[in-house]
Amino acid sequence: MKILIVPDSFKGTLTAQQVCDCITNGINAYSNHEIESLPFADGGEGFADCMEGICNGERKYTKCTDIYGCETQAYIVTFGDKAVIECASASGLQKRKRVMLATSYGTGSLIKFAYECGYKKIILGLGGSGCCDGGAGALTALGAVFYDENQKPIPRPKGNDLNYIFGAGFTNIIKDISFTFACDVENPFCGKNGAAYVFAPQKGANKTEVEELDNGLQRLSAFLPVDIRNIKGAGAAGGICGGLYSVYSGEIKSGFDILSEYADLENKIRQADIIITGEGKTDSQTIMGKLPYKISMLAKKHSKKCVVISGSIEGVEIGDRMISLAGDGTTVEEAICNAEKILTEKAKTILQ
Repeated sequence: MKILIVPDSFKGTLTAQQVCDCITNGINAYSNHEIESLPFADGGEGFADCMEGICNGERKYTKCTDIYGCETQAYIVTFGDKAVIECASASGLQKRKRVMLATSYGTGSLIKFAYECGYKKIILGLGGSGCCDGGAGALTALGAVFYDENQKPIPRPKGNDLNYIFGAGFTNIIKDISFTFACDVENPFCGKNGAAYVFAPQKGANKTEVEELDNGLQRLSAFLPVDIRNIKGAGAAGGICGGLYSVYSGEIKSGFDILSEYADLENKIRQADIIITGEGKTDSQTIMGKLPYKISMLAKKHSKKCVVISGSIEGVEIGDRMISLAGDGTTVEEAICNAEKILTEKAKTILQ
């Protein structure tokens, strides 16, 4: 029997690779089958790691700053003439959620680093960011300038700077970069369904701050070279997608689709007998297009059995069988703390 394991990470608990290892170890404890592991992701956290594995990429490390301006080390993944950059690497959400003080400057620094290394074709993984500055910080790192009411440059624009932008200049910005934006949301740049209203509360914004950020994004959009307010996906990663797209254009594409093409996923599913997928929490959000749902649909398309094994499962049914780490006397907290052990044990039952 040929088994294909294609999970997302169990965010904050296990990487997609660790999930693959646990499931493989569980299955191999009782039976011997041909198993192929394919750690996967969408455009968010873990995207660059998955691209590295699929494309046999190489990591290049550099110093940059996080969302609060603290020095950190991050990496890009390179293969061929392309560089893969994950917004979450430099601009990821932190335990201290102060989105008004957060900037995407570090992501811009990684893009600049890739450019200086000779990579002008960049695949940017959007998602998992802790900022909502419309990409103003990233653009500044690339050479753009945003001015305050005194026409003085704002050094590293943050969320709370957007409403105080009175001018912008793009003359000295790095040019000749071709972007592919890996994005699995369609939220616009601003408005009731935009970056601030939908995502900023998850990053620590209260109701007043959400309104301030949305007003700021609308203000910022007036100074960007191209009107991106109606571009689907422009609100991804706190508007980083929209800000960069306004200057560089490019292609906004599903992160899942990008990985699928490079991994030849559909052909691998076609050749397998059983597909195993999963994530940290499978719920109503999953059927809106998250990875396990997309995997289950591809399995169904090719009449393949699909097993979903996740940390917890709430109110949805996808695939042919669903297995939850939580439940049957195991709390969600216990499942999180002992995820590796419980996942391995649960995997032993997949073929039963």
